[in-house]
Amino acid sequence: MRMRPGLALAVVASVTALAGACAEQRDIEGTPPAPGRNDPSGPTASPMPGSTASWEGKEDQEEAMQRATRALNAVEPDGASRVDEGMENLTQGLAKTFEVKGTAPYTFGIACQAPTDRTVTLTLSRGTANSEWEVTCGDREADRFDIPAGGRFTAGIAPTAQNADGLVLWRLDTVAADDVDGCDDDIQGCEN
Repeated sequence: MRMRPGLALAVVASVTALAGACAEQRDIEGTPPAPGRNDPSGPTASPMPGSTASWEGKEDQEEAMQRATRALNAVEPDGASRVDEGMENLTQGLAKTFEVKGTAPYTFGIACQAPTDRTVTLTLSRGTANSEWEVTCGDREADRFDIPAGGRFTAGIAPTAQNADGLVLWRLDTVAADDVDGCDDDIQGCEN
């Protein structure tokens, strides 16, 4: 059914007037507008003392996962072969043991996203060797660690506060030997 031009104009005018009245009412009552993407006090602002920042909803979490995926893709070598991947909420932390078989080297990539500036500590361990690495949430490129084949290694991040949003995406890939950059064992470390 087609709407008549006069009726369409009346509907548009009514909606506009109603929206303006709602906006005026909020200003009169002194209620600040809800934080949003165009509001400087929105999701990128630091949380108030005593509170913990959180995402506004499912859309913010999905965007965070997409940013983390792009960050992982940015550091993945062309010839990488996916072995395992996953995602964990920062409130649960990360505690995962990987079996790295064969002779090809591996890379472990990790990207963190959170509604505010945050760093987390990633611990990589194998046997008696441990290494700790700061991972900054929101980086455009994921952190990538080289792991030689042979046995198991564990990746861990301690859980955060129960009401703090954030996530980590990780990938374990096998790579060609010439894709290893610098030290070939970021758990044991290399002497200079």
